[in-house]
Amino acid sequence: MVRRVNEIDRAIIRLLQGSARISYAELSRATGIPESTVRRRMDRLRQCGVIEFAMLADPAKLGYDLRVMIGLKVELRHLQEVAATLRDLNEVTFAAILTGNFDIMIQVVVRSQVELVAFVTERLATVDGILSTETFVMPYIIKPASAWVLPDEPTTSDGDDDALAELYGDEPAPTPARVRRANALA
Repeated sequence: MVRRVNEIDRAIIRLLQGSARISYAELSRATGIPESTVRRRMDRLRQCGVIEFAMLADPAKLGYDLRVMIGLKVELRHLQEVAATLRDLNEVTFAAILTGNFDIMIQVVVRSQVELVAFVTERLATVDGILSTETFVMPYIIKPASAWVLPDEPTTSDGDDDALAELYGDEPAPTPARVRRANALA
């Protein structure tokens, strides 16, 4: 289900994506809405699962020089069990169920090729339900997933004003000037 957010929310999200350490006061100045309103909006966005905060570390700068994607073919009757096992492996930094040639794709971060071989032969090979794997070494990341920025969307009136009013209650409605100012800063 898509969470409805308005332009002020989108501006706050874009500003946070530019600098997650930006203060409520700075967000208030950038959007032109009171700091208390920024705080309430961010609380709602977090509670709804629209945003979350995490600290990201660069694996390569910590000695984890090998990043790989591994495509897995899985016995479909064991798909959920395999997924649960993969979720608990520290080396796995991303996992998704796919359509196409592979049933699951995982991203793995290890220190070396020796650790990769150990991971594949000692960890993955012991997981019931995995039929085969194919490994793709990523020598260079062109654009990390953390680089995604919420795109601008044209403002349209599609009858969602009542839903937004219910969601935001007595908070100030976004004005075109506030939206332009926040988008310019994002």
